[in-house]
Amino acid sequence: MKQKIQRFGAAMFVPVLFFAFYGMTVGISILFTNKDIMGSIAAEGTMWYNFWYIIQQGGWTTFNQLPLLFVVGLPVALAKKAEARACLEALIIYLTFNYFVGAILTVSGPVFGVDFSLPPGVDPSTGMSSGLAMIAGIKTLDTGMIGAILISGIAVYLHGKFYEKRLPDFLGIFQGSAFVAIIGFAVMIPTALIICLVWPRVQFGIGAMQTFLSSSGVLGVWLYTFLERILIPTGLHHFMDFPRYLAVRA
Repeated sequence: MKQKIQRFGAAMFVPVLFFAFYGMTVGISILFTNKDIMGSIAAEGTMWYNFWYIIQQGGWTTFNQLPLLFVVGLPVALAKKAEARACLEALIIYLTFNYFVGAILTVSGPVFGVDFSLPPGVDPSTGMSSGLAMIAGIKTLDTGMIGAILISGIAVYLHGKFYEKRLPDFLGIFQGSAFVAIIGFAVMIPTALIICLVWPRVQFGIGAMQTFLSSSGVLGVWLYTFLERILIPTGLHHFMDFPRYLAVRA
């Protein structure tokens, strides 16, 4: 069990390796576009500002596409064979999952307690999160890294079980990665349905926890630090770090 947890933690660390460079890039570009520090040269519209604005947008790459980063990165360490193929399969299965979620909520959003007409990200009318996100151009539930890790884990499992499955010769074109994707397509239908049913309630719980942590003073700080430290062996402490990124972005 210890080895499995350590292996999962190592897999979580693969995408995190990109954070150092991209995080520093964002920090430096924010610094150089701050008028209080740089003076009038950093005024919006100047060549200096425009240059560092372009650099900053590139720096947000890993953070804006965080779920995709984890979906593709986890199979690198978790897959036991044909890791590159596993990465591709995880990506297509994850995109399929999000298309299913988006379609289900488009036709039956109120049934699951989701107003799918709201914009992704922050609802400008309330200033609160809408619980929705755009992932690779797909409007879907904002499951963040948790959804990415869940679907990537399922994809890795399917890859290990079906990648080398031999099919009759007349179905040979569907062997390997194609067969894994076909199985993943079928599995994602009930998975998307379950996520639509469960995740809005999870979002409510996360929001309540964030409110508690921010309003409980020293106790909130202690609880945040405790949760962060206890999750380090599994790599899940990055979930605790993510709100800090959101605060910086805002």
